[in-house]
Amino acid sequence: MMARFRKAGPHLLVIATLVVGYATFRYFYHVADEFPYSQEILLVFIGAIATVLITAALLNRQTELELRKEGQVLLLDQKAATYTALIEHLGEIVEKGRLAPDALAELRVLNHKLAMIGSAEVIGHFSKVLALLDSALRDTLIQEREGREIMAAVAVLTFYMRRDLLGRIEDEDEAAVLETIKANNADIE
Repeated sequence: MMARFRKAGPHLLVIATLVVGYATFRYFYHVADEFPYSQEILLVFIGAIATVLITAALLNRQTELELRKEGQVLLLDQKAATYTALIEHLGEIVEKGRLAPDALAELRVLNHKLAMIGSAEVIGHFSKVLALLDSALRDTLIQEREGREIMAAVAVLTFYMRRDLLGRIEDEDEAAVLETIKANNADIE
């Protein structure tokens, strides 16, 4: 309710000023014989007030849009940093072949960060990576085959992170991009 008033408030003030100004102008128009410059003074006053109110309304809207844009940029930066840290951390775990207590703690923190800012698709695919990681670590060591499976799941996760960061790109064949990412991962193996 309050947000509606903030948006409509400046417009209502402009309309009210114009109506009051018009009524006052009509009044002074009829008494112009007694004070010949009343019309000019009134017009300057009404024009100044209308200009100030219109400028305030425009600046308010511009500020709101700038703040929203800045917030989106900060969120995008946070997502990119979290996604990159998660991919690097998963790579380190697979490379070491085991999950040390400090690495587990960092993975938990990254999981919570991801839960805050990640899209539903990213969170869902990260769950698949965690399931593979959990399965691989039951015997405390990640075997080479298990590491390949985990990194293949991370490659798919990377596709969904990319899509979350960049959005859906026009004229891009998403299935082909996903297959290319998976193929690149397989080629590196």
